[in-house]
Amino acid sequence: MIRVLIVDDEKIVRKGLISFMPWEDFGMKVVGEANNGENALQIIEKNKVDLLLTDLSMPVMSGIELMREVRKKYPHIQIVVLTLHQDFEYVQEALRLGVIDYIAKTQLDKEQFEDVLGRIASLMEQKDLLKGNLIPQDELENVEEILALFALNPQSDELKLDAYLSVGALEADLGIWYWLTIEEQDRKSLQDWVTKTFSSNSGFVLIRFHGLKHLDRKSILQLLRGYQKGDLFYDYDPLQPYKIVNSEDILNKVKRETGYDMSQIKAKWLSGEWIHNDQLFEHMQNELKSFRLPPIRLTRMFFSITDEWNRLYQPILSEPIIIEDFLTNWVQFETWLRETRKQLKMIKMKSTYSLEIQNSILQAMSLAQQMLNKHITAGNMAKRVNMSSSYFSQCFKEIVGQTYTDYLRDIRMEQAKDYLRNTTKTIHWIAEQVGYTDEKYFSRLFREHVGVLPSDYRQKGSI
Repeated sequence: MIRVLIVDDEKIVRKGLISFMPWEDFGMKVVGEANNGENALQIIEKNKVDLLLTDLSMPVMSGIELMREVRKKYPHIQIVVLTLHQDFEYVQEALRLGVIDYIAKTQLDKEQFEDVLGRIASLMEQKDLLKGNLIPQDELENVEEILALFALNPQSDELKLDAYLSVGALEADLGIWYWLTIEEQDRKSLQDWVTKTFSSNSGFVLIRFHGLKHLDRKSILQLLRGYQKGDLFYDYDPLQPYKIVNSEDILNKVKRETGYDMSQIKAKWLSGEWIHNDQLFEHMQNELKSFRLPPIRLTRMFFSITDEWNRLYQPILSEPIIIEDFLTNWVQFETWLRETRKQLKMIKMKSTYSLEIQNSILQAMSLAQQMLNKHITAGNMAKRVNMSSSYFSQCFKEIVGQTYTDYLRDIRMEQAKDYLRNTTKTIHWIAEQVGYTDEKYFSRLFREHVGVLPSDYRQKGSI
């Protein structure tokens, strides 16, 4: 039986996970819950815990601090992070602390609970296997190069090697196989297998690492695992399923700190300027790739951005923008980004206004979303996008299909609903966050828009 501890400062989250997750179906049992890291450590001292589910942002002791203590004192405990979109700047630190999975609270619903637990159980099993003596201790001493086969999706249920390929292969981690010595003919057979079996949608890539003689066994395995988690995502080319890589280049990339501001990146992609400006779009795309964000961080950030695009452009989108749950490589991500841009560009093909005017309206929609807690009238917004008040109101209604005031009210109410569903914050706090200083006025508007009072909406959502 896997003993589980849930740590989150929001009681509604803890109770929801305990009540709705099918723990017993996966051989798990919740042995405790805590609202901060300090209380969690007290529970761990008195109870056997195998799996820790923890939020990152908590009072008294944060999730990051808790994970550091657990790693020092209880290294056998596996850790899963519960996170909101604004927590993604901590992902790198959490990765260094060895988390096995992430659960985005804003994306979690009852239909996904079984999939989430199944994935966690599988990852725990894989970690336990890797702790065993499956890999000989001295086979990587003094080797100059190795041939490694990487699966782009290590979690795939269909992941397997053909019988003849698995002969002589060692497994470094889930989805990573390598050969210490391999004849040129055998290498070509592997290359042909990767190329022909999967054509342009290959699920595998074959890499020859050289320059390894100065590395010990532990460093080589870390190199393979680190490459899978980062550079493989950006280096993969479906037209080139075989590559030769210098280990020094990879290690230098790991050591080099790349400066970037996540909030600035997100703000750029939430603006509407890149939708019709080809040069700006290519620049932003190349810049994003140059940052080489950890793939999980890139994906999570664009999950958040996609949510906001849908909220921003819902009145003028024919259908919601959807991002795939699992992106295996940059080529796949870039294709999705270009298709999304086409979808957004199609919005305005029906309009007779110039691209400059359309971009100004998109900018206004983006600013409205970013400044929900401010009092920005149509006149104020018109000045911000360099338009006259009357012409702005006319253009906004014709392009968006509703007045600026109605649009602002709608996105405020949608954000309020999100807060009511996913936080335990007071109605007064929520009202202020969406631009209303008067709680009673906010509650009346909410009832007119949604049909029930905020308190009733929250109660129904928690049943």
